Amino acid sequence: MLFQAHSSVLEQNTDEVVVDHIMVADGFPNPQVNGWKVKHFILPDSHGDNGNTPRGLGSLLAVSEEYDFIAYLDADNWYSSDHLSSLLRVWVETSADVCCSMRTLHQIDGSLIDAPLDDDELKKEFVDTSCYLLSKSAFKTVKIWLDMPKQLSPICDRVFFSSIKHHGLRLAFTGKPTLAFRSQYLGHYAKAGLPLPEFVKGDVVGEVNAWLLSIEGARETAKKIGFLPI
Repeated sequence: MLFQAHSSVLEQNTDEVVVDHIMVADGFPNPQVNGWKVKHFILPDSHGDNGNTPRGLGSLLAVSEEYDFIAYLDADNWYSSDHLSSLLRVWVETSADVCCSMRTLHQIDGSLIDAPLDDDELKKEFVDTSCYLLSKSAFKTVKIWLDMPKQLSPICDRVFFSSIKHHGLRLAFTGKPTLAFRSQYLGHYAKAGLPLPEFVKGDVVGEVNAWLLSIEGARETAKKIGFLPI
């Protein structure tokens, strides 16, 4: 999976720009990565926060090294060859702070799940983390990966989307499904009538919202990120 993700970055048809791949190992480094064309950073311990800590640290590194854009790619996902070029094209056309792609759904083995996307995604009320391209005007949002309470990590992409809205940033969409997403969510398999994978996830949004709407959850969230991502 790591090699497929990395290869899809190398295969981007973006001759007009330089694309660097930053990979952050969250406590479980794969030694093969050291021979790849990446900036490989190894965290000594795993944080168990759905990738928020490595995602946040990788983002801060990109900001510090003065990159013009940040795109994300979870380790089990991969890009189509025109993913970044289509996002950059929309940015040129709109100057939006955040540009977004659509995604295709896949089983753990990579085969396609023939099922519709969730309604909130079709209505552009939700964007998966790996579908984002952030321009410099959106870099102020990246620290939220590190600030959000660990209890919110199962819905971290929804929290990030709320942060974009909270900061009044402008979004633009390619409308193209250029991100391949390996799903572990029960709903995607149920819609397609497929057998469930071994580690299937149920209604994580409902479970997390129950904590978020509690007095303790609301106070801690507001204290750490400054708003409630409901």
